[in-house]
Order: sequence, then C-alpha cells, then structure tokens
Amino acid sequence: MRIAISIVAMAALTACEQAAPPTPEPDSEQQAEAATVQPGLYSVGDDTTVYGTTRLNEDGTYVDYGENDEVVGGGTWRTAEDELCFDPEGDGDEEQERCWTNEPAGEDGSFRTTRDDGSQSYIVTPIAEETDSSSETIAAE
Repeated sequence: MRIAISIVAMAALTACEQAAPPTPEPDSEQQAEAATVQPGLYSVGDDTTVYGTTRLNEDGTYVDYGENDEVVGGGTWRTAEDELCFDPEGDGDEEQERCWTNEPAGEDGSFRTTRDDGSQSYIVTPIAEETDSSSETIAAE
C-alpha cells in the first residue's frame, strides 16, 4: 500500500514538473475600458443614496447641485490620461484639484469612480436630458 501511494505521489509530482504553468486569464475588468465622461448631467452617490448632481459643461466648467437643485459648488474639470480631475473654485485646503479613476460603465451607463488616493469612492450615473436645439452653458450663480 505504501508503495502504491509513493508511486502515485511520484507520478503526480512528475506530471506537475512537466506541465507548463497555466496561463492566467486576463481579468475582464482590466480588459474593459474605463467609463468615459462627456459633458452632461450626472447623479453622484453610493449604492443607496444620491448625494447631489453635477453638470459638466462643454467649456470645461462644472456645477454641483444639492437638494432642490441649489448650486453648492463649481469649478473646472478636465481629463488626464485615465483620470477625471476637478478643480473647485477657491484656494482653500478643500478646494484643491482632485483626480478620480473610473471603472468600466455598466449597462445603464453608471460607473464607480475612486479618488486617486483611494480615500473616496462614489457611483456616478448619467442623467438623460431632453435635447434642445440651443446648447447654453449653465454657469454657477
């Protein structure tokens, strides 16, 4: 019986040594491209709560809205390689440029975005708007 176990173990080890290591399959999340952000209106929140909305304007400005659509902030936005960066108006500690990395978008267009230092993460969902023939930029008041 010992001989049989030894032979089986030896055969198994020999087979392992001869077999090529398995090729790791690429992670489908790595293959999918990060969500691209276009000018438009987006809700920002988590899995259960929408904290507010943000309008990205074509001229590189953005406006943040809170409850009842009141303007609560704004500044400029830009894309840089695979990041989306926001620079709020002002020069205080909380008003410095922050960049975010987006995960691939889901079927509804929503995606998770994570701050470059990993300290914050939100779910961003595009909000469909009625198209109008005039394309006015909405500015912070």
